[in-house]
Amino acid sequence: MPTLLPPRVRKFLRSPRTIVVELLGIAAAGVAATIVDQNPTALQRERLAEASPLLAKLVHALALDHVFSAWWFLGLVGVAAGSLAIVTVEQWKRLLREWGPPAETAFRGAPYRRAIRRPVAGDAPATARRVSVTTTGRMGSLGSPLFHSGLLLVAVAGVARMLWGADAAREVWEGARITAAPEAFEVQDHGPLAAPVSLPQPVKLVELLPTYYPSGTLLGLSARLEVGERDPRAAAIAVNDPLDLGDTRIYLTQSFGPAAVLEVPSDGAPVVRALLLAPDDIGGYEWVGPLPGRRELRVRAPPVNAQSRPAGVVDVRVLSGDALVAAGRMEKGSALPLPDGTSIVLRDVRWWVRVTASRDPTAWPMFAGFAIAIVGVVLMFGVVRVDSLVVAEPGQGGETVTLAMRPQRLAPVFAERFERMVERESSRH
Repeated sequence: MPTLLPPRVRKFLRSPRTIVVELLGIAAAGVAATIVDQNPTALQRERLAEASPLLAKLVHALALDHVFSAWWFLGLVGVAAGSLAIVTVEQWKRLLREWGPPAETAFRGAPYRRAIRRPVAGDAPATARRVSVTTTGRMGSLGSPLFHSGLLLVAVAGVARMLWGADAAREVWEGARITAAPEAFEVQDHGPLAAPVSLPQPVKLVELLPTYYPSGTLLGLSARLEVGERDPRAAAIAVNDPLDLGDTRIYLTQSFGPAAVLEVPSDGAPVVRALLLAPDDIGGYEWVGPLPGRRELRVRAPPVNAQSRPAGVVDVRVLSGDALVAAGRMEKGSALPLPDGTSIVLRDVRWWVRVTASRDPTAWPMFAGFAIAIVGVVLMFGVVRVDSLVVAEPGQGGETVTLAMRPQRLAPVFAERFERMVERESSRH
C-alpha cells in the first residue's frame, strides 16, 4: 500500500504529528461515546433537550450520539489505518532485512565492546582471523511488527464495522413484545452497506429484576424473556450478559423506570397507553404529554427506593392551559374523572427498560487483532534480541579478541551478561 501512495501522502501519514492527532482524536471520540448516550431513543433525546438545549444541539451537529458511525470518525479511523499500514509495512521490511545474523560492521556502535589478549592453545598459533556472531532472543524482533499488525487489523475491522455493522435501540415495558421486524426498534443506526437490525424471532419482556446493595444503590439488573411466538422458550438477559439470537446480539442497559399503563381519552374510543416515566429533578419519575382538547397530562411516580417492583401508585394531573382541571393519586384499577365526562384509568404500573441490539460481522477479526497486538507486546517486553560478536585476530604471543554485544533494547540490563561473556572468552586458550 505505501508504495502506491505519493511521497507527500506517505510523509503526511508517517508524520509523528499526524499520528499524535489521530490518537488524540480517537481518544476524544471514546470519551464522547462514554459521556453521551449512544443511539438514543426519543425519550432520551427529550430529556437531554430539556436539561441542556445547547448541548443537545452540539450533540446533534457533531453526531456525538452515534460516534462510531459518524462520518468524521470513519474518516479519522481511515487515516489512522493508513498510517498504521505504512508503519506496519516498514516494520516487516526491517524485520526481513535484520532477521539473520548481523554483519561485523553492525557492531561499531554496540553499547558493550572490549578487546582482550589471550594465549593460543597448542604449539602452532592460529594464523586465520576468526569471526563468530551469535544471536539469542530472535523472536523478540517479531514484537513490534506483530503489535502494529494487530492494531492495523483492529483499525481495518473498525472501518468495516462502520460500513457493515448495525445497531438499534428501544424502550420496552414488561408484557410488551419486540417483533421480528426492523420497525420494532425505535432507533436504527447502521452503516451504508448494512441492513437494519431485526430479530430472527419475537422477544417478550416477561419481568425485569433489579437487585440492590444494602445502601439502596443498584447492584444488578436482569430480565426474564420469552423467545418465539409459538411455543416460546424461556431466556434470560442481564447487564453485561447479552442474549444472542442468530447474528444479532441483544443488550440490557441500566436505563429503566416505572411505566404507567393508562386508559386515556382520545378523539374516538379510549386507548390504552404505556407511559414511560423518566427521572425528574427531585428523585422521582415523570411523564408529560398532550391529551385531546388542548389539555396536558402529567404523571408522576415516587422514587424507587431499592424496590424489586415499582410502586403501584402514580400522581396524575390534567391541565388546560395554566388551569388545573383534574388531579389525584391513582392506584391500580382506579379512575380519575375529567370535566368533559371522560376519565383516566390506571391499568397497571410496570417496569420499562432500554434495550439495544447489535449485528457486528467484524467482532472476530477485531478480537484477533487485539490478540495479535497482545502477543506483540509480550514479545517486545518479554523477549529481547541480543547479538554478540567475537573476533579473534592472531598476533605475537597470542591473539587479540574483540568482544561486542548489541541488545535490541534495555542495554543496561545486559551489563552483567557481557561481563560473563568476557570472562568466558578470557579463560579460553
